[in-house]
Amino acid sequence: MIVWLAWAGSAAGYALLALGALSLDQRIYTRAVAEALARHRATRPEPADAVPDEDLRLGVAAVAVLAEGDGSIHRAFSTVIIGMVARGVLKPDTEYDGTPTLALAHRDEGRPGASEEEAALRSLASSCQNPAGADPHGLLHPTADRLMTEGYLRGRGVYVDFQLPCVFWARTLAALTLPLAALETYAFLDWRYALVAGWTSIAMIVVAWGLALPDSERPQALRLPVLTERGAQVVRQARARHAHLDPAKRPASQAYAPDEAAAACAVFGTAAYSHFAAHTPGFAAAFTAGVERRLESRAADHLRRHWNDFIG
Repeated sequence: MIVWLAWAGSAAGYALLALGALSLDQRIYTRAVAEALARHRATRPEPADAVPDEDLRLGVAAVAVLAEGDGSIHRAFSTVIIGMVARGVLKPDTEYDGTPTLALAHRDEGRPGASEEEAALRSLASSCQNPAGADPHGLLHPTADRLMTEGYLRGRGVYVDFQLPCVFWARTLAALTLPLAALETYAFLDWRYALVAGWTSIAMIVVAWGLALPDSERPQALRLPVLTERGAQVVRQARARHAHLDPAKRPASQAYAPDEAAAACAVFGTAAYSHFAAHTPGFAAAFTAGVERRLESRAADHLRRHWNDFIG
């Protein structure tokens, strides 16, 4: 019994050493990243901090681009459409063949001060096309471009000079593993424990091999987040302002008001989309049908462009 307790203690001790080495190396890496970012900010200061109510000035589409975090515009696209459906500009409908679609609820000239995105989607709907089938990039590229120009986004390919620190503690433990494994085998050399000791030593060597490998996931050049600190402040403003719209804290039976749906989708993304769709019959099917039609059209266009590649 004492021998088994000693074996369990040695195995657990080695596991704790491995975890400790990884933790120490992670702290070194985190400190190196922080120092690299500090050097970048010192040499290339970013625009001034966001002012109060900056999220209101930018609008829900811009907040949706920022809240997504990676500069993509798909959340902003669904935000604009949800806002139009919630206010009664668009409505779920069906085409002549029964395909779900979004159509104009009324054919007036639109509300004063409507954004360019809403005007473009209204134009598609007035020509009997599903607005959800529009190209999100063409529609919202000006918004993303403005956010980058004003210092809320920095792009996806911005790198900082970064010296990747050596994984000192993990490799030190890896170097010590071979004598530790030999000691483990010698301590339990009795034939009754030899098999367990052998497998334990093999496991220790495998762990050491993993610790000694270079970490390919950590780059030599550090890529900066797409969202700048100014953009992150705008997201925090919007989250604080619209905290009451969080679907996780909202009763499932309580629908969003017409002036709440777009803001909820911009800040809370997919969860708010699902909450809105649950209270708007036909919306999810119509939106999905438009997206699928756009993807089918893009695939057909790609095939048409590269037809010669397929026929030799």
